[in-house]
Amino acid sequence: MVSPIIKTLGAVVVGTPVAVVLGLTARSIRKQEDASVPVVRTQEAPLSVTVYSNYLDKRTHEHLPPTSFKKGYVAYDVHIENHSAEPVKGVHVELLDIDGDVVGTHRLGEVEAYGQTVFSTKRSWTSALEASRSRAVPVAPRTVLTWRTPLGRRRTIVSPAVRRVLGPTPSSVRQSRRRRPPVLAQVMS
Repeated sequence: MVSPIIKTLGAVVVGTPVAVVLGLTARSIRKQEDASVPVVRTQEAPLSVTVYSNYLDKRTHEHLPPTSFKKGYVAYDVHIENHSAEPVKGVHVELLDIDGDVVGTHRLGEVEAYGQTVFSTKRSWTSALEASRSRAVPVAPRTVLTWRTPLGRRRTIVSPAVRRVLGPTPSSVRQSRRRRPPVLAQVMS
């Protein structure tokens, strides 16, 4: 009679090397499934990606103009836009670095028809976007978009357009301070 603990320990000790030798780990199975997803041309894909960069104040987290000398940091927002008349479900975004390795992933539920969704990037995404921007010849990292259709999953590889958010200029801030509230009642003279 062998105790269940010894049986479990024996299964782990014997089973782990066998799984490694056969390549039956969960990661390799997922890679095989992902490799079988058909790739759609970028022009035929219902989704597009735009990355917006912001320069924010380190202390107040407010938008800074590009000519500011204040200490700040760069933050990125990713806009996913649906160009089709049907909602797109099961959207999964992966950012690839310059070498083609996956930097990070983000899962989105559903993007409405002719709608868009926005999410802020994680630290790994920000560092990858900054590394690609600071190169001698700036190269936008590629994103892999995966979504579900009635025929199964589809995938496309997109180079996102990186744009800068300009934000309010100092003159527009001054003008908004100078504005007077409208007169609602007529003035009798």
